[in-house]
Amino acid sequence: MNNLEQRLNQLELLLKTHQHTGADFTQVLRNQDFQQLGKIELLAAATSMSITIPPRVFLRVLIQFGAKSGVSDDYLTFNSDSGSNYTFINSGGTARTSQAQIDIRDGLNSALGGFCVIDIANYLSSIVKPIVVHTTNRITSAATSQTFYQIFGNWVNTANQITTIKLASSNSQTYPVNSSLLVLGSKF
Repeated sequence: MNNLEQRLNQLELLLKTHQHTGADFTQVLRNQDFQQLGKIELLAAATSMSITIPPRVFLRVLIQFGAKSGVSDDYLTFNSDSGSNYTFINSGGTARTSQAQIDIRDGLNSALGGFCVIDIANYLSSIVKPIVVHTTNRITSAATSQTFYQIFGNWVNTANQITTIKLASSNSQTYPVNSSLLVLGSKF
């Protein structure tokens, strides 16, 4: 057997022994890799999107939605907690304390769609959960000035890890069909 054939046999063995398992055929290569924990996509317009996930140490949440049915704020909550257990500040803005939710656009009260990337340190149930939210508005023209928000906050709950994430529109305004919420998580 020549050197090339040997190398090909080694690569074939490596491919056969490499395992890919996980929910929804998500590739799980190592414990520190992010895995898809869940996804929801609206099949009909709705005032909120909510998803239940297994607990993980780090979470990355991706949310996208088109123009809403009217002007409203966009509120993020965890584990159905509507108590005054949230704090947040928009970069350069006024700190909000003892809030019932985190407003991902800090009071914009807009009908525009948006795209959000949210990172959460969801360590242990006994530790406050720091949250970083990056949101950009979905504009419809390159001639429109882009607006973005950088929200830094905490869920001040030391009894549980986050296992439910909800985005709700205020004023009973609806998110359009195909709006989605995707959660990735890592055990490390």
